[in-house]
Amino acid sequence: MVKLIHSSSVYKKTNLQIHNNGTYNCLPSERNIGSLPTLFSKDGLFLYEPNSYFFYLKAIKQAKDLNSCSRALLKYYQFLEDEQLDWNNFPPIKRLKPTYLFRSYLLKLVKQDHLAYSTANAYMNHVKNFYLWTMHERYLTIHREQEAPFKIEFVQVKSQGMLAHIHPTFTVQTSDLRIKVPRDANSKNIRPLSALSRDSLSLLIQFLPKVSEELRLQVLISIDTGMRIEEIATLTLEALDTATAIAESEHRFEILLCPQITGVQTKFGKTRNVEISAELLHSLNNYKISERRLSQVNKLNRKIKQLNTESHKLKQAQIEVLERSKRHEPLFVSQQGNPASSKSIEARWGEFRAKIIRAGAAFSHRFHDLRSTYGTYRLSDLLEAKLPVADSMELLMGWMGHNHESTTWKYLKFLKRKEAFKVKFGLLDSIMHEALGGLND
Repeated sequence: MVKLIHSSSVYKKTNLQIHNNGTYNCLPSERNIGSLPTLFSKDGLFLYEPNSYFFYLKAIKQAKDLNSCSRALLKYYQFLEDEQLDWNNFPPIKRLKPTYLFRSYLLKLVKQDHLAYSTANAYMNHVKNFYLWTMHERYLTIHREQEAPFKIEFVQVKSQGMLAHIHPTFTVQTSDLRIKVPRDANSKNIRPLSALSRDSLSLLIQFLPKVSEELRLQVLISIDTGMRIEEIATLTLEALDTATAIAESEHRFEILLCPQITGVQTKFGKTRNVEISAELLHSLNNYKISERRLSQVNKLNRKIKQLNTESHKLKQAQIEVLERSKRHEPLFVSQQGNPASSKSIEARWGEFRAKIIRAGAAFSHRFHDLRSTYGTYRLSDLLEAKLPVADSMELLMGWMGHNHESTTWKYLKFLKRKEAFKVKFGLLDSIMHEALGGLND
């Protein structure tokens, strides 16, 4: 069975030492690129081509996360092993090529409800990119068209954004390996928007006093600002210091999220402003000078001071987090002195959700659903205020940091389907006041 192993640290440069007894020793020198996934065959053989591709993505393309790619190639090479196929052998007949056989295998898993359409398409896309790289690097040589692993295609995609009347279609490059993902948001293979209802919000607020102060604030930040979980985990004091009152409102401020300026790790490294209520901002400023937090920050500072002497004991990812914390002090730090992470927040949320369920209530929401709650209620509020749809969508797109207009349009489509959804954003303000009342006394 093919194995996937994650190394601790990989270096781009090493020094080769020759000892007097004739032995060799390779020592890391510089340019640590962190953990790297590595594939081995069932016989323990190093799979050179995919592992070289992983190194290329991390060292050259500076990819932050290889989890999806490594899972895709793990599944592909496991399939090749099970079917006794070679990765670089492509018969002229299309249905006999390993890439098309793998596509059929993924579709079979989808029909058996073992895989989502979107996941199958992502896996197929990673396999396609892997082969494009092998052909570019001459690991795979194609002498005639019939031996190609797939066909490149150019398709016209209909634009659905606000500028669709100017550019009704655009052209994208793809391949005939692609797996079409159903566009219906209600499909069982695509998780739809799941904004919390009034009852679910009330239930959430009822149980919030039973969790740690950090999780309570993290939950409220997500509901009030629509920030992503990674942005909440890496929220810094510098970001809070950028708070600027919105001219049109005396109750809301904007803060700057930027990896370079404020240290907040945004998706795609984009810089953007998010809105935040004055009441929550006041609570966060009180929390940052609380004895509880300062005690935890002292532990973090001790770890930062020991960084130079104990860096060899840490993984590269840990070193990077501590170095970033040295430049930008994080708002949330654990009792052990570790900066908060999306995984730690997800873990605490899972425990919190389980506590609600044990109490006999129905509550299956993910932490990410809090972001959907903000987007849905906020858009409803903007539309209720008679703001034009295009302006409302532009504001929401900016605040939520959507990379594509189609993502923001999902919220409008959701509201149109939910005609009974008449709750204004003001409900969130009242809930915020109720949840923070005990903190500000």
